[in-house]
Amino acid sequence: MRYVGLDVHFRQSTICVLDDHGRRVLSRRVRGPWSKVLEEIAAIPKPFAVWFEASTGYGHLFELLQRIAQRVVVAHPGHLRLIFRSKRKNDRVDAEKLAKLLFLDEVPTVHVPREDVRAWRRMIGHRLLANTQMRPLRNT
Repeated sequence: MRYVGLDVHFRQSTICVLDDHGRRVLSRRVRGPWSKVLEEIAAIPKPFAVWFEASTGYGHLFELLQRIAQRVVVAHPGHLRLIFRSKRKNDRVDAEKLAKLLFLDEVPTVHVPREDVRAWRRMIGHRLLANTQMRPLRNT
């Protein structure tokens, strides 16, 4: 089993892969969209587990990774005290720490709702935003 820590950003991401003994096998920065990241991850020998931090669009990335990984876990950003209290903070270090926590099975996870639930939540958010923008300002 391989353990993949993924520090995901919009234009570049960092991948760190640990072997079944917890030793780093690969550490790579991938420039480009998520499709490039998925290509790099798909090349990792199977089986492997992937862990990344929840951010914007995490549900979609979760579903894409489920197609190629044996296990996909999404981290709760508020519970990642190991990363936030660190003096050495960069993408490569963060990805390696994510992989190590996955290896140790110390993952503070977050629930990922199904696509239909996420779409429903987006629609409610859109309606709330539209309603607040359409209200006239009252002079008092």
